[in-house]
Order: sequence, then structure tokens, then C-alpha cells
Amino acid sequence: MNRITTLSAAVTLALLAGCNSSDDSTSSDSTITEYQYSTKAVYSPQQEAATYQAAPAGFEPVYTELVARHGSRALSSPKYDVLTKLVWEAAAAQGALTELGQTLGHKVDLVTAANEALGYGLLSQLGKEEHANLATRLADRLPGLLENSGSHCIKVETSGKDRANESAYYFMQSLAAKVDYVSDSDSCYVTQDDPSEITKALANKYELYFHKTEPKGDYAQYLPAFEAYQTFIGDEDNGVDPAPELTEALEALKALPQTKVMARQMLERIYSKAFVDYLANGVEFVAVNPEDGGKTYVHDEVDAALMLYNLFIIGPGMVREAEAEGEAWNLEQYLTPEESAWFSYLSDAEDFYEKGPSFAGSTVTYDIAQALLDGLFNEVQTQVVEGEGARVAKLRFAHAETIIPLVALMQLEGSRQGAEVGTLMTQENNEWRGGWVSPYAANIQWDVYENADKQVLVKMLYNEKEVAFKEGCEPVSAGSFFYDFTELKRCYAYAG
Repeated sequence: MNRITTLSAAVTLALLAGCNSSDDSTSSDSTITEYQYSTKAVYSPQQEAATYQAAPAGFEPVYTELVARHGSRALSSPKYDVLTKLVWEAAAAQGALTELGQTLGHKVDLVTAANEALGYGLLSQLGKEEHANLATRLADRLPGLLENSGSHCIKVETSGKDRANESAYYFMQSLAAKVDYVSDSDSCYVTQDDPSEITKALANKYELYFHKTEPKGDYAQYLPAFEAYQTFIGDEDNGVDPAPELTEALEALKALPQTKVMARQMLERIYSKAFVDYLANGVEFVAVNPEDGGKTYVHDEVDAALMLYNLFIIGPGMVREAEAEGEAWNLEQYLTPEESAWFSYLSDAEDFYEKGPSFAGSTVTYDIAQALLDGLFNEVQTQVVEGEGARVAKLRFAHAETIIPLVALMQLEGSRQGAEVGTLMTQENNEWRGGWVSPYAANIQWDVYENADKQVLVKMLYNEKEVAFKEGCEPVSAGSFFYDFTELKRCYAYAG
């Protein structure tokens, strides 16, 4: 524990100076004025399409592919709302509510009612709109490829999970207004008649749910990476501890002095000091997931604050549902932008260590995304380079657990630096931000171009912003976002 205490003391002041933006890598201004939502940030394209670079002379778009996270959603399960309400009820029973705190129970009830009506874990109305709009912009970006005459074959795949399935449905429903595509074919798109029913024919868990899917068959070569990741991450439900360095980092985050300061500051706005002391001395509140029996606990004041923060960040993505209830949730009144920034950092850091660049010199958290990266390369190789031409696009719909390791594997903007063991990742010393790396509907798109000489170029968009491939990959010219596919194969050691 001494080492953890040392880490905690060393990181606190540095972090405060650098946690005031979900996108900026550093800042010397400690005044935080905007709320932060980590990976629950709602989506917006990061570049105006009118500013995209034009393809070099003689090149025309011949193919495109997409990997996207699902859109904004409801709470994944009844836990943050349930636990916040349980803590609130205990405070009410002890007469420990402040004037502001007396309003919280009703607000939690509103959130719970909206989640129950929508369905825990399912896309909110905004989430549906995010994917519908993403589809429209894709078609508008490549009219010569997608909007010309003829019925196009577009391959669609999902992780096989509800919200990824829904995302595909609303994306394709919107795309139909712009693009004539084959709508009932195993080799193209198997029509989804109902977004609430998972279309199993679209599922590819090996590429899109790889963190929990043991590779088999054609994917057996990726088994060592999967097993290494399972060893690293551990299995709490079955008593398997994570790797020691991961445990140490996560414990150090919770032990940061500023974590307790921010938790108490937040909670004493709602509860009496005596009640927050009661929480800090050790409690046990538990929420049980009715779907799988999984349990989530509040053991102290930090846990209670984390539950409230995680309830708060679901609000922007469920704005339509709140409007339908006729009463604004106004969850911002229970915490300050500074508090949200701190807890956003803690959320970011956990994802960074468990799914992202993690520890310097280790690739275990993102090697599991190799099957998906190979899949991206395979499409360009077979459909364009080898001239199969069976389809004009491949669209994939998945999760943050898909996007975060993929962009770390590719070493893209925001995911290029691991943390040294013994030195905590902070917003001062690392560029990683959940609101950029994987907001709702986060996406990677490859647009593929070819000329009369069969030279193939690829341009990448990340959250619809033109970005460079990793360091060491040379574009066709200085400052260009277009890369020769042969160069990308060299740079990423693709041998297909």
C-alpha cells in the first residue's frame, strides 16, 4: 500500500491542471467550466465534410468500410440508479438530506422510469438519430460510389448484442433513403425487420465482440491473444485476480486523495457530513442485475459518488426520453464541472488500463483487436486489390470494447502512449480521453480509391475527422491523408 500512497500523492496536483477538457491533451488552466462525460459523451462529427482533402488526380472511390460503436443508450442495467436510490433512502431514514438532497430521490425515479420504459441497455432516441445521421453523411460523402444507379451489395455485421443490432437497423433504414442496396442476401445485408430482435445472421463476435469470445475455426490463430487478455483482466465473478500491475493501478486511482475530496464535496451537497462519514466508515449496498445475477456494490463514500456520477453521465444521451417525461432531469445540479472532470478522469483511466494503450511495453490489451484489423485489411485486399468486387462497402456495429483496443492497436490519435508501471496515467501526462477515443457512435472509416493503373489508396476518418495512420506509415505526399495500400500493409505488417 505504501507504493499506492506514493503514486496517489504524486499524481493529484498534476492531474488537476490537466483535466478540464475531454479533447485537449494538457492544460495549465485549473478552472473547469464544462461538464465531462468520458465515454458516455454524445456523438458529433469532428470535421466539416467540406474541408476533407480531395483524392489525388485520377483516383475515384471504389470501396468503403466502417466500424462504429453503438449510439447513445439507456443505462446498461439497473445499478447506478438503484444504488443511488438506496443510498438516498438510507440518508432519508436518518434525516440526513440537505435541501438539495431532498430533490434527488424524485430525479432518480424519473431516470429509472425512463430506463424501464426504454429498456436497459437499448438505444435511446438520440442513439438512433446518431446512426441515422452517420449513414446520411456517409452516403453524401461518397455519392459516386453509393448513390449511382444499381442495387449495391453492402455487407453488414454486428457484435450480436442488442444495441449494436439496433444501430445497424437504424443506420440501414436511413441509408435506404439515399442508397439502393440489396436488402435480403446472406452475402450482403440480411434485412432486419424489427430492431428489437437480434438478427443472428449479421453477428460476427470473433471480430466485433472479441474481448469475450474465444476464437475458434478460422479465427483460431487469435486464441493466444485472447487467453493472454483474459489472464491480464482477471475474472472477478470466478475469483480470478487481474494482473498485479493492473490491480495496483486501479487501487491507486481509488486511493488518490483528490478522489475522496471530490466524493465528499459532491455528497455533502446532498447529504449531511455525518451521513457521508457513515458511508466513509464502510457500508454495503448492493444492486443485482436481473439478467445475469451480477452484483454491483457501494462500500464507501467514493463508491456512492461514482454511482451518482455514472447516473449523471447517462443524461445527455437520454435527452429525448427526459423530454417525453415532461420534466427536465437537471442532474447537473448535484455536481460541479470540476467534480465531473475528476470522475471522468477516473473512468477514462480505468478504460485506458483495461482496454486501451495500458502499460508501456505491453500490447496485451489490444492484441485481441488483431482479428478486426486484419478484417479491415482483408476487405481492401480481396474486394479491391484482387478484384473480387462482390460489394461496395462493409459496415460493422459494435461497442466501446471494440473501438478502444482497435485504435490502440492502430496507434491512432489519442491512443499512442502507454503508461509506465508505477506512474499513473493522468490527463497531464497522456493524451487519452474517453470523449474522443470512444464517445457514443465512435467510428473508424476507410475510404478506398483506385486509378486506371490499379493503384489503391486509403484515407481514414476517425469520428469523421481525417487522421493519419500510425507513425512510420508514409502518405502519398507530405501532409496528405491518402496512403498507398501497399505502404499500409508494410507499415502494419499485414501479410494477407
